[in-house]
Amino acid sequence: MSKSRKKNRELRSSDRVAAASTESRETWKTTRKKQKKKKSGIRGIFSKPANRRNLIIAAVVLLLLAASVRNIVKLELENRRLKNNRRLKHKQKELIEQRKELKIELRNVNSKEYIEEQARKQLRLVDPDEILFVFPNEKDKDNAKDK
Repeated sequence: MSKSRKKNRELRSSDRVAAASTESRETWKTTRKKQKKKKSGIRGIFSKPANRRNLIIAAVVLLLLAASVRNIVKLELENRRLKNNRRLKHKQKELIEQRKELKIELRNVNSKEYIEEQARKQLRLVDPDEILFVFPNEKDKDNAKDK
């Protein structure tokens, strides 16, 4: 090869190297800027006093909000428990009254009058000198009208 061709080739290759080195520098700079932006994003929030103050205020507000929600839930559960207790006490009073009535009925079970009363009510028994009149119930009247 001739000397001029060699020089041209060398120049071309040196141009390539120079172009590649400038490209690599530019890409390195852009990647470096991106890295700085990423790092400064988190640090940037805490770097300024106003940002720090706003962040602290937001944290305090969130804590107060969480405490309020917790108290509301706690009070609601307590309210449900109290309502349930009231309902159970009312039911207990009803059962005590029913128990008293049943005790009174139990004392009278063996008496002649009680037995006679139950025979008349449940078995529809009558004395020999009595006449039993059976009147239709409201349901029977409605059924007769429908037919």
